[in-house]
Amino acid sequence: MSFLDWLFKRKKKTQQNVEIQEGNIKPVELKDPAAIRNYVINLCEQLIDISREMEDVRKEYNQVTEYLNDIQIVEGLEGEPKKQLIEVSTQVSKLIGARNEYMNAEKKISDEVFYQMQELEDEVPKIIRRLMDNEKYLDTIKRDLNRLAAEKVEWSVLRHERKEEQAYLRKMTQVLVVVVGVLAVVIAGLSIVFEWETLPLFILAFFATVAACYIVLRMQECEKDIKRCDVNQNYTITLENRVKIKYVNMKNAVDYTCRRFHVNNSRELTYNYEQYIEVCKEREKFKNVNEDLDYFNNRLMRILRGLNLYDAKIWLNYANAVIDPREMVELKHEYFTRRQSLRNRIEYSLNVITDMRVEVDKYVDKMGDKSGQVREILMKVEAINKGYM
Repeated sequence: MSFLDWLFKRKKKTQQNVEIQEGNIKPVELKDPAAIRNYVINLCEQLIDISREMEDVRKEYNQVTEYLNDIQIVEGLEGEPKKQLIEVSTQVSKLIGARNEYMNAEKKISDEVFYQMQELEDEVPKIIRRLMDNEKYLDTIKRDLNRLAAEKVEWSVLRHERKEEQAYLRKMTQVLVVVVGVLAVVIAGLSIVFEWETLPLFILAFFATVAACYIVLRMQECEKDIKRCDVNQNYTITLENRVKIKYVNMKNAVDYTCRRFHVNNSRELTYNYEQYIEVCKEREKFKNVNEDLDYFNNRLMRILRGLNLYDAKIWLNYANAVIDPREMVELKHEYFTRRQSLRNRIEYSLNVITDMRVEVDKYVDKMGDKSGQVREILMKVEAINKGYM
């Protein structure tokens, strides 16, 4: 293996004999042959690395310069070519703005909802109508259940009232018997003592009979009402059970549809479907925008290629700069700044290379049989940086 090949493959040592300060290297005085050898090898390695980096920097510098030349060509257009360029660039700028607006817009519905709606697009309107009908029917069933529950309570209350009335009438019967009996004894005794006629007893018997008849009739009416309450309450319970079965079935149908589409009611499902329709329209619009953008981009490229620019394609991203002088000024400023930064890097690297060459030249004659190969490296470095040194 030659010294040059070995040098390119040699790993850099962590301990260097060169210190770079503000673009210059600090000279080092060495006397030991081994130290001189390592020192020169390290300098050569760094010269090669910096020269390679310089190549990349110079390429970018030249590229930025070409971009600035393209800007001058675009700015220098006049007449019909300039009019066409501005017209097409305006369309490109508008279409890019419309596309960015769509891409940056907040999602109306999630992708999951969109794909579900897309899969069932033809069925969703029917499902919405059926869900709305089921919800209305469910509300009707709820009202029926509430009405039946109220009726059941009414019959229960009426039955309880009639039961209480029967109990009251029984007590009244007992009181009436006692009162009539006592009065009968008293009247009978008085009649014997004072020799009264039987008329008071007949009057008492008449009122007692009337009271007894009223109590009997009320008892019979209460019994009829109790039986009627029992019959109606049982019928109401039967209807309520039937309606509950309908309610459960309808509630399950409504809940299944809501779970299927991840909504709480038909209003949310309707909203999601309307948003799906809007998204479809926007996607179609986005598709049309992309097609129009491709068309005008192709027109813009044909115009730009006719100007013999260094890089015509990059102007597809700078359509705003073509139609807005302020944007063009900012673009030029950006490239001027980049070029100045690259020039500073080149100047810095050239200063470092110059100082390193001085150091290598100082010790090259002490490298013995490797001196020729070191000079070969210096010649290659000089060839790489020709025109800059």
